[in-house]
Amino acid sequence: MFSPLPTLSSVAVCCFFFSTIATKVEAFSASQSLAASRVGGISNDASSTPQDIFEEFTKFLIEHQTDMICKIEQADGSENSFSRDGWGAFANDNDSSEQQTKSGGITRVIQGGNVVEKGACSLTVIRNGVLTADRAATIQGRQQQQEGDLVVQEGDIYSAAALSVVLHTRNPFVPTFRSDVRIFLVKSSTDDSSVAWFGGGSDLTPYYLIDEDISKFHNDLKQMCDLHFPENNEFNLSHAQMKQLCDEYFYLPARSEHRGTGGIFFDDLPATPATLAFVKDVAAGWMPSWLPIVEKNGNKEYTEEQKHWQCLRRGRYLEFNLLYDRGVKFGLANANPRVEGVMVSAPPKIAFDYNHVPAKGSEEERLLKVLKEPKDWTVVLN
Repeated sequence: MFSPLPTLSSVAVCCFFFSTIATKVEAFSASQSLAASRVGGISNDASSTPQDIFEEFTKFLIEHQTDMICKIEQADGSENSFSRDGWGAFANDNDSSEQQTKSGGITRVIQGGNVVEKGACSLTVIRNGVLTADRAATIQGRQQQQEGDLVVQEGDIYSAAALSVVLHTRNPFVPTFRSDVRIFLVKSSTDDSSVAWFGGGSDLTPYYLIDEDISKFHNDLKQMCDLHFPENNEFNLSHAQMKQLCDEYFYLPARSEHRGTGGIFFDDLPATPATLAFVKDVAAGWMPSWLPIVEKNGNKEYTEEQKHWQCLRRGRYLEFNLLYDRGVKFGLANANPRVEGVMVSAPPKIAFDYNHVPAKGSEEERLLKVLKEPKDWTVVLN
């Protein structure tokens, strides 16, 4: 139900779910779920309702945030730890029954670490919102209706859940890492019918191209996507499509360059036990795809000039966020008590030099050439 939504924080995701609905993209078709015998306690049969999948996925997101925080802090190795800013049902750092019925979230932030100069891992859960007529009409216009599907109407109840992570690294030889997964559920206000969709992705923003690292990142994603969506799958979905969506979104049109080397993005993916397995695998692969790069390059020596180049590229990162990222723009459009959560993924330090041109034949110039013309990293194995 949503156009590609690269999030900077899950707060931006959930405050922005409906602004993406208004942007038309080609929806992924689906007639029935892929084969999966058992996923996270949910069996692949008719009794697995969208509500069941939503609750299972939300539980997974809560647990996965805690798990990731531990792994990032261990890899960072500094005395700095993630702060905790809980709100709504998650205001208190304990297991509350309110989390099953009320909205809330947790923004976790680390600053000044050895590896992570600034990082955020944000969870948001929205429950029991009511669709307005305009929003319901927009969803109807985007639905690819299957027999028996819920026809979304004004007054229907919606819920959403998202988990995102953005890690800005201290060392310019370690890329910035950004990922998110999310679900959107609509329940009929007149009967028991419901429908839900997944979205998410994972991508890198390097400052220096270390080809084998970027290639492995993309090949790991391709292997995972191919496992869940083999050729001629019922969802008509492939790694190549998800890579293209990612490249198309993270683009600065005024500069005719992409923000990074991409990864995958998917959206409008019907929530079934099989797609739940895929989205869980996406999130489970975040740290295994990034931490080996940290281990390999996190202690490399770098010059002041290389650090300044990183800050210049971070300027592009912030430029994209403020000018083109639809979630951030939506979150900043009006007074917002969670504005810090919307902006939490902004880099800690940036630079804007007038008309900066890298030296010919330099590694900086090589990066810019790739950002101008994205490449298929799955075939780069050197």
